[in-house]
Amino acid sequence: MTTDDGADIHYTDSGGDGPAVLLMHGFFNDIDQWEPQIASLSPDYRVICIDQRGHGLTEDPDTPFDNWTLARDAWTVIDHLGIDQLVAGGVLQGGWIAMRMALQAPSRIRGLILIGTRADAYDGAEKGGFEAIIMNQWILGDGPLEAVATPIAVQMIGGTRDHRRFWLDKWMASDRRRLRQAGRALIDRESIVDLVKDITAPALLMHGVQDQIHTRRQTEHLASQLGGPTQVETIEGLGAAHTITFTHPEVTDPIIRTWLDKLPV
Repeated sequence: MTTDDGADIHYTDSGGDGPAVLLMHGFFNDIDQWEPQIASLSPDYRVICIDQRGHGLTEDPDTPFDNWTLARDAWTVIDHLGIDQLVAGGVLQGGWIAMRMALQAPSRIRGLILIGTRADAYDGAEKGGFEAIIMNQWILGDGPLEAVATPIAVQMIGGTRDHRRFWLDKWMASDRRRLRQAGRALIDRESIVDLVKDITAPALLMHGVQDQIHTRRQTEHLASQLGGPTQVETIEGLGAAHTITFTHPEVTDPIIRTWLDKLPV
């Protein structure tokens, strides 16, 4: 699916007549993050997944973009598929995109699934840390990528050694510099704290008990900022860190399924 500015957005669609659920990955990841949910939610739900700019099989013109652009990309895919209403969700930046989609077209969002995400901008210390690690060491660095990526995998992926190895192998085989524009969008994103009160769709918020990037307090704070009904879940278990739907689907997916099933039609 090609956007007006020439980005070729790669997506998958499980198809079927069930209610649509759009799932969007976190930074460094791609559509493969959602393999467990595609399996567990289909065919009762039509599951669409998108590779964001700089990630996976999506190709873009390597020009600056922000999370509002990524939300428009998602709507371009949804419109192409002829879907009117849907549930939108994601991990970290996937959640940022989902909330922006809800602000762009509130009547079309049936609900939000927000995992390890927030509405505020990074503060100065957070920006400095991400600038050093993501931009200078990972994207623009010349040193061995695995030395940088291995500790990041512990935080960003969590789970078992096999879970982390899956993503490490992907990262080692990729062009580390194609993340440059995505890295800027990640670090420089603006706050939407003053806007999310206008999001009245139901929201399921989740975070991993061992998530070093996102805390229970931050999840509860976002829940209090949203304008609709919320449900907050802490995912327990060894290695339940940031990408919990990939590492702990046996815990997350029954919660997601029960919440989806209760949404008003």
